[in-house]
Amino acid sequence: MKQFLYNSFSRVAGDRILWRLSSNRLRILCYHGVCADNLMEAPWIPQYFVTKSAFEMQLQYLQDNCNVLPLGDGVSKLRNGSLPPRAVCITFDDGYANNLCLAYTLLRKYQMPATIFLSSAYIRSGELLPFLKLKLIQLNQGQDNDVSAQPLLEYKSNPLDQVVERVDGRWGKVKAYLSEAQYQTLRSLTEEEVKTADQKLIEFGAHGDTHCILRNESPERREREIRSSIARVGELSGRPVRFFSYPNGERGDFNESDKAILRAEGIHAAVSGIAGANNRDSDLLELKRYPVTIGHDRARFRAEVTGFRTGLLRLAGRRIS
Repeated sequence: MKQFLYNSFSRVAGDRILWRLSSNRLRILCYHGVCADNLMEAPWIPQYFVTKSAFEMQLQYLQDNCNVLPLGDGVSKLRNGSLPPRAVCITFDDGYANNLCLAYTLLRKYQMPATIFLSSAYIRSGELLPFLKLKLIQLNQGQDNDVSAQPLLEYKSNPLDQVVERVDGRWGKVKAYLSEAQYQTLRSLTEEEVKTADQKLIEFGAHGDTHCILRNESPERREREIRSSIARVGELSGRPVRFFSYPNGERGDFNESDKAILRAEGIHAAVSGIAGANNRDSDLLELKRYPVTIGHDRARFRAEVTGFRTGLLRLAGRRIS
């Protein structure tokens, strides 16, 4: 039913109507990873990735219909009321190597800037993000027949150290079966890749050091995660860090104390995982974004970036994911 509505919206050019009705808002897109088209249906590909061809289709739409701005310009123009019509910013969370290996070639082709938010601990260590390890372990249960092992913990509702402790007890066996395609698709950027990135198109922001969800941690851990991430991303990029992305970033995942730390660190704006567009009255430390995932075909992407999908789900009383 939802896809039928998205297709109908696209056929009647509903996106053009919504652009005219709300053209003075800042829309920020939230991507994570980009994968090769032939991997789209692989069970280990996160559903929050997009394929390379879909990403190009989306950039073509943005080129034809929007004013794509660097996040810094979008935030400053939002603040002073000089935002151009149909303003859009592109962001990526987590810091996957494919953001530069695959996505960057298309960003350069269309001359569209993007902000990449780094989980700094994994840039240094070269380890996969813990929720990726968790998923790979779950997909390879047959390779891990240790019935004495403690059960895995759900990532989003437990302190990260507890999750990692359970994961590390099983990861060694699963890692042995990790293919080169899996590793290259899921790995984080390296320090060298961050340092040599094109600063004309790419800006790096902080996304927490270890990507723990702040609400699950102590006040001391929350502060350490924020401050260390900002400092380390600044060291890697050689530029002041102006932006922060809350890990997971749903309502309740961050609070006013976290915002106070960001202000003290000189952060200009922070983005969340809450769906929606931003206006001049928006809290700059709680900016909304529209998620783009592997399920976004042409019609759904148009419905997403214009806010039609968010409005539809809210009208239906459903939680935005």
